[in-house]
Amino acid sequence: MQELSSRGYEQSLIAKKNSLLATKSHSIHNLNIIESRLNALDCFEPLTRDTILHFHEPRSFVFAWLFGITKGHKYLVTRRVQRPPRSNFINKAIYLKANSIVALSKAIGDSIIKALGSDIDYQVIPSAKTGFTPNESEVKRIKSTFQGNFIVGHIGALDDSHKGQQQIIELAKSVQVSQPDINFILIGSGRDLKQLKQQSEGLENLKFIGQIDNIGDYLSSFDVFIFPSRHEGLGSILLDAMDFSLPILGSNIGGIPELIEDGVNGFLVDVNNIEGYKDALNKIYRDKELRVKIQKNNLEKSKKYTSGIMADEYIKLYDRINNGL
Repeated sequence: MQELSSRGYEQSLIAKKNSLLATKSHSIHNLNIIESRLNALDCFEPLTRDTILHFHEPRSFVFAWLFGITKGHKYLVTRRVQRPPRSNFINKAIYLKANSIVALSKAIGDSIIKALGSDIDYQVIPSAKTGFTPNESEVKRIKSTFQGNFIVGHIGALDDSHKGQQQIIELAKSVQVSQPDINFILIGSGRDLKQLKQQSEGLENLKFIGQIDNIGDYLSSFDVFIFPSRHEGLGSILLDAMDFSLPILGSNIGGIPELIEDGVNGFLVDVNNIEGYKDALNKIYRDKELRVKIQKNNLEKSKKYTSGIMADEYIKLYDRINNGL
């Protein structure tokens, strides 16, 4: 939205009332924020017929379909999760009626086709890196807290069924004696916090930081980023890890292999293969030359994932839809 605003586009944002998204978006120029309650139907009334509706939340896709039929609005949908849509008449109608379908990864796009049929056409437009600017004094403080040890970091919702943090705990257990100078940091909050803390009780090489705002400071403090998800459409935080030139240990599932090339800018490991994670970590930990090579590769690759490049692709879609193509 900030990128489109900087290029002179007028936009309206429909978001939940008092949501963090709505609150943080107030600083964006040329953005009309429409805050909704439980029923968002009335939010669409002020929009003119030539407005292109862009839906990012699957639960709102039905509104896209209704207003495409009743009001004649053109619309596109962006799907961000690998979990396939339910295979039913309404969902198929929503996707077939859309003027365009965007998936963050090929894995997500393929899941749509698998659920709704091969006549569904989609385009891949990945997310963009955030572009965090770290506070160097804070980075120095974080590193000193861990006494210069090698830091393996993870950022994500504490939900093991999705993000797989139990595997990080098992990995920490497997190296705590042989490599006590490797520390693990988990950043985030979620429903499994209590359970994960209980499972890691007694581990001196693992620490829960909680929910924070200064993500860039921690990314700048990590030596490796670990992302052992059990399912993942893309894993947008990986783009930020790449931007900080971090070697990445990630699951070989979903859209992650579309970002991580095994042995080139990180390592791909099968879910629950703790020995596989341990071997990959040891390669990066022990081989400084490999680590430097991976860091350079990730820094270069991250240049493909800017908000400007993402906006360019969406503008092409908007223009095509607006011109009836």
